[in-house]
Amino acid sequence: MLQPQSYPKMIGQSLVFEPEPAVVMVDDDNPWIEGLFFTLVIGFVVATAQVIGGYLLTASLPAPTAMLETILQVVRQNRPIGMSPTELMALEDGIRLWWPWITGLNHYGSGWARLLTLVVTPLTFIVQWALYGLLCHIMAKALGGTGSISQTLGVTALGMAPRILLVVTGVPFASVGYLLLQVWGVLIAYRGLEVAHDLGVRKAATVALFPVFLLAVVSIAVAGFGIAFVAWVGGMP
Repeated sequence: MLQPQSYPKMIGQSLVFEPEPAVVMVDDDNPWIEGLFFTLVIGFVVATAQVIGGYLLTASLPAPTAMLETILQVVRQNRPIGMSPTELMALEDGIRLWWPWITGLNHYGSGWARLLTLVVTPLTFIVQWALYGLLCHIMAKALGGTGSISQTLGVTALGMAPRILLVVTGVPFASVGYLLLQVWGVLIAYRGLEVAHDLGVRKAATVALFPVFLLAVVSIAVAGFGIAFVAWVGGMP
């Protein structure tokens, strides 16, 4: 069984596409358990950084209520010409409605609610990893892959390694490109799937990209249905 002390080395090797972490995962007694714990650790580290960053952000800015009033004042002073008082009131109500969500997503403000990040972030990472790994395994088997589902989950967990860079978001106003992390993770998973299932380059690439294309198709279908539904509702007498 792998020790958590080895995770920094595995993350570093995965980020530069070295095959050793995938080999270690495949040869482990319980690759899926290792993958679960690997993903959980990354999620917890990122969540901890975000919580600390939230405290730093709150300390560096005025209180959320004061900030909200400042924003509303700016809106009132710069409202478009022709906006009626009723429309302005509706806009202000909308800002007030979304303000708790905006501050919550940025860990800005006080209270214990922000500590939910310590649960939500690792859980989100685990769900993303498990879904991606299961879809990859289905496609790998369809293309003649030889690895077990446990090995598939083990090596696809390595694709979560780039998310460790999200610790940068713990610095107030700093951000990391999520698309970059996604592409990076898919490339790492591709190398792992190649090892776990003894697949060629094209088949391993197809397996790694299958969940991405499936998600894109589902998203387009849902968006199309949503647009059609809105158009249908809008056309009703």
